Amino acid sequence: MQQGIQHWAHTRKHELDWLRVLAFGLLIIYHIGMAYVADWGWHVKSNHQSEFLQNLMLWSNQWRMSLLFIISGAAVSFQLAREPSWRFATGITGRVLPALFFGMFIIVAPQVYIELKSKELLTDTNFFSFWQDYAGSAVGLGEPLPHAYIRGAYTNLTWNHLWYLPYLLAYCLVVWAIYPLIYNSYTAKIAPVVNALPKASIWLGLYILPIATLFIIGETLWQAYPTTFDLVNDWYNNARYFFVFVFGVLAVRSTTLWQAIHQLRTLSVVAATLTYALILFFIHGGELSTYIPWLNNYENTIRSILWPANTWLWLMAVLGYGQHFFSKPSKFISKANKGVFCFYIVHQTIIVVAVYWFNSYSLSPWLEPLFVIAITVLGCLGCYLAAQRYLREKGWAKQLIGIHE
Repeated sequence: MQQGIQHWAHTRKHELDWLRVLAFGLLIIYHIGMAYVADWGWHVKSNHQSEFLQNLMLWSNQWRMSLLFIISGAAVSFQLAREPSWRFATGITGRVLPALFFGMFIIVAPQVYIELKSKELLTDTNFFSFWQDYAGSAVGLGEPLPHAYIRGAYTNLTWNHLWYLPYLLAYCLVVWAIYPLIYNSYTAKIAPVVNALPKASIWLGLYILPIATLFIIGETLWQAYPTTFDLVNDWYNNARYFFVFVFGVLAVRSTTLWQAIHQLRTLSVVAATLTYALILFFIHGGELSTYIPWLNNYENTIRSILWPANTWLWLMAVLGYGQHFFSKPSKFISKANKGVFCFYIVHQTIIVVAVYWFNSYSLSPWLEPLFVIAITVLGCLGCYLAAQRYLREKGWAKQLIGIHE
């Protein structure tokens, strides 16, 4: 069994490399959109805001982060197959924590400062004075930030968009801890049985069980535990993201399941489009019972099922078409994968600074976002290239902004 796992672990699914880059790219575009979408709160808002943009933002809102956690789970599955010992736990901790702490103290700080300035919660305070209060709170120094902003009971520090890092680290360590229970000589006997199941059973399980699981998570946890992104009390997000993370760990090891995702890609994208169309229909005041009266008693249930169904169907569609179009290696993607984590760490600060700066000018609602996009891309690229050049001999320093060779 161990020999088979080792052979599998050294194969490479190139579609995951592509999807990782594209998913982080979508995340960056989404965060730019947050500055321009109307009625959605964010760290800083442009003077130009669009209600129509909500329709486009909702399309990826439910599944973009879940996709990243599936891809991360798949990557962890490969890593654990090669190195399930303590070296995995210490390695992932050593990669994530330095980037997280550096990000919180340095990268995120300008976001907090600009948010407070834009909301007129800070007036004459310069950035250095603010940073002393912001960073000093970690060791009991400095003054509390305005109460309207306070993120924690004992510190001014926040991880803002970097919340993905502590969640990822926690999930990695949990899966590492239970890995011997998931893959051992006993569970290895189950794999041939699963692979021998009729395709219809695998296909049904590919949709019904995951959607049902996400539905139950939503019904039991969504209202009880509103989103906080503080990791400890964020049980709704933890439940759904850990579920998809584990799916990534398991799915990438099942040839039958991975092939089924590819084979059913057309069904997935058609069904995903239909569920999204229904979501927009409901959001804009539509009622199915107007056209189908007997659905009146089931309308709320249909609405509740639509959200997890839409999330899962888009995930299956993206993974399916990822296999179809991106199964071959690419030199560009190989290089992009080395820098994408750096882009993720620095991008939101660049966006916040750019939008806040452009609010002082009267640019057109088309020109301003184009400038913000250009500045964000060039700024991320500049940070990556500068780190590569000036920190060439300092691997520990490059890790602070997510560069791993």
